[in-house]
Amino acid sequence: MKTIYLMRHSIPEKINLETALIPLSTDGLKLAESKRAIFSNIDYCYTSPYTRAVETAKQISNNIEILYDLHERIIGEAYEDFWLKQYLDFDYANKNGESLNQVKKRMKITIDKILNDINEGDKILVISHATAICAYLLNYCKIIITNAAEKSRKITFNNDVILNGKIEPTSYFEIKYQDNNIYSITFNK
Repeated sequence: MKTIYLMRHSIPEKINLETALIPLSTDGLKLAESKRAIFSNIDYCYTSPYTRAVETAKQISNNIEILYDLHERIIGEAYEDFWLKQYLDFDYANKNGESLNQVKKRMKITIDKILNDINEGDKILVISHATAICAYLLNYCKIIITNAAEKSRKITFNNDVILNGKIEPTSYFEIKYQDNNIYSITFNK
């Protein structure tokens, strides 16, 4: 059995910067650091290249590798709130942006590579972003939007509800793989 903990980065600073450069807030640094003991038994940590994800990883692990394709969905030119549109049509993308289906494919290829590179019994922390994580889960789960304004989702795996709410900073999905196929998924805050 292989285990991947698929975590959303910690609390970002509320600052007007390019999304890839937004750092963690002071509270975000503290929250991420508070997870170090929980993940003291991981074998390795992979992270998105975005500053807030890298800073989250550095607070939790000393053994980090940045994987470009774990980054958040590329929004592109957004002239309206398109978040719900993407969940109603997985192929919807803004000009110069990514659709959920594109992110779903990118995330699956990246996580499949991680699975192929790790050993049986390994426990791996992967730090990414809420939409990218959901896009990966779309390969195996059903996702229904329950409240678009709050970005709340109902995620089911094998007809079991694993999340009914928001993916908060540093919350994570514990995904167990048997023969590189998903065996179980649980959600933890």
